[in-house]
Amino acid sequence: MSYRIEDIRLYVRETLPGRMLFTLGKHGASDKPARPLTSPIGYVRLTLRGADGGKAFGCAADRLSVRWLDKRPGRSHGRKLHELVALIHHARDVYLSRSAFDSPFQVWQDGFNDVMAHGRSQGQEDLTCCLASAIVERAILDAVARLAGKPLFDMVREDRLGFRPTQVHPELKGLRLADHLPRRPLTRFRIRHTVGLADPLTAGDLPAGQRVNDGLPETLEEYVRQDGLTAFKVKISGDPGPDLDRLGRLWMVIPQKPETIITLDANEAYRELAPFVDFVATLRDQLPGLFERILYIEQPLERTLSLDPSSERWVRRVAGTKPLIIDEADGNLEAFKRAHAIGYAGTSCKNCKGFFKSLLNRALVAHYNAAGQKTFLTGEDLQNLPIVPLHQDFVALSMLGITHCERNGHHYNYGLSMVPEKEKACVAKHHRDLYVQRGSEWFLNIRDGMVACGSLQCPGFGVREEPDWASMTEMRRWVQGRYPTDGPTDAGRKHH
Repeated sequence: MSYRIEDIRLYVRETLPGRMLFTLGKHGASDKPARPLTSPIGYVRLTLRGADGGKAFGCAADRLSVRWLDKRPGRSHGRKLHELVALIHHARDVYLSRSAFDSPFQVWQDGFNDVMAHGRSQGQEDLTCCLASAIVERAILDAVARLAGKPLFDMVREDRLGFRPTQVHPELKGLRLADHLPRRPLTRFRIRHTVGLADPLTAGDLPAGQRVNDGLPETLEEYVRQDGLTAFKVKISGDPGPDLDRLGRLWMVIPQKPETIITLDANEAYRELAPFVDFVATLRDQLPGLFERILYIEQPLERTLSLDPSSERWVRRVAGTKPLIIDEADGNLEAFKRAHAIGYAGTSCKNCKGFFKSLLNRALVAHYNAAGQKTFLTGEDLQNLPIVPLHQDFVALSMLGITHCERNGHHYNYGLSMVPEKEKACVAKHHRDLYVQRGSEWFLNIRDGMVACGSLQCPGFGVREEPDWASMTEMRRWVQGRYPTDGPTDAGRKHH
C-alpha cells in the first residue's frame, strides 16, 4: 500500500514535579537535585493518507531526557534541550521530505540514516539522534496500523511494514522474524521495580519530616508489601564500598522467594573495567544469595569505552559469572553486533532508541542463538510516563517475547496527575486492566508484581484516542520560552 504524510506537528507537555527524588550514576545520593525534577514530554502528531484516500492520525511521545541522552559535562541543560528540539525538528523535515512511501521500514531506514548523519555533524550523541528519529518513526507506525485497522503486533506478524533486516545486517539472510516472535501478543508483564540510589529502603531511612505523605508507598519495603514485588532493578554507583553495603541492606528487605530476581544497572559508572571485575567478585563472595538472583548487569562502562575491543578480556571475565548488557552504548544500528563480538550477552529495548532498531536487534538475537550463542533483549525504562510513552513501550515488548520489564514512572510520579481529564476519561473507558482508580486519581495497576495490558492491542500503536493536544505547547515555542541556552552546566551528573 502507498502512503503520504500530510502533516507533522510537534508539542511538549510539561508535567508536575516528581513526588520523590530519583538519583542514579557514579555520584550517588550526594549529587541528588535540590528538588524533584519536572518531566517534559515531547509529542508528535502526524497525519497520514493512504492510497485509497483514507486518512488517520498517528502519535508518539518520549520524555525529553537530555541528562540521560547526553551526559557530557560542561554543557548546560538548556543547551541540550535546544539542540534536541532542533534535531527533532530536523527529523520532522526529513520524514516530510520523504512523505510518499510504500514501505514503512524503508522510509524509516532512509530517515534514520539522515538524522544520524546530521546529528553527528552537529556534535550530537548517537542516542540523541536515535530519539529524534524514533519519535517520528513511531507516529508513522501508529498511523499506518491505524489506517489498516490493525494492532501493530498484527502488522509485524503479517509482514505489512516491509521489514527487511538484511538491508541492515546481511548475515540475517534467510531469517524469518515471525518465526521468532510470540504467536499472540504478550499481555501480562512482571514489573522490575526500580531502586534508585536515593530511594529509602526502610522506614528508618526516611525521617517523618521528609515523608511526602501523599498516601502512596515511599520506601522499598512499603512497595513490596503493596504491589507484591519479587523483581527489582537496582542502581549501583561505581563506589564498591557503599554499593556493597546498600546491596546487603536491600537483600534483607526484598522477598527471598524462589521467584525473586534482580538486575543491576551501573549507568556508565566505571571508566575502566578492572575495578568493576573486582566489585563483581567481591559481591559474589560477600552476598552469594543475592548474587545468585542477579540475571544480568547493565551498562557498567561509559558508552565511549563500552565497545572498545580492548575491553574484551574484562567483559568475558565478568560474563563468565553474570551476563552483561549494553544500554547507553546502544546508540546505533551496529552497536549490538559490536557488543556481542566482545562478549556482551544482550542489549536493552527502549522505544526512544527506535522500534525498528529493536526488531533488528531481535533478529540478531535469533541469529546468534541459532548458532548456539546465548543472547537476549531486555525491557528497560527511561521513566516512561503515561499515557502514550508507557502504552507504546508495552506494545513493543508484547511482540519481542520479553516477559519482565523495568517500570519506574509509576512510583516516582503521582499516578496520572500529569494527564488532563480528557485523557483520564480514555483510561477509564478503555484501560481498566492497566490502571486502577484510587480516590480521584488513576495509577498503574500492579497486582502480585504483575500488570495486565491486553487493552493496548487495538488498531495502531497502543493509543486508543488522540491525546489532548490543546493541553500542550508547540515544541519550539516551549523550549525558547522556558530554557536559556547559557544556564548552569551539567557536571557529569546522572540523575533524572
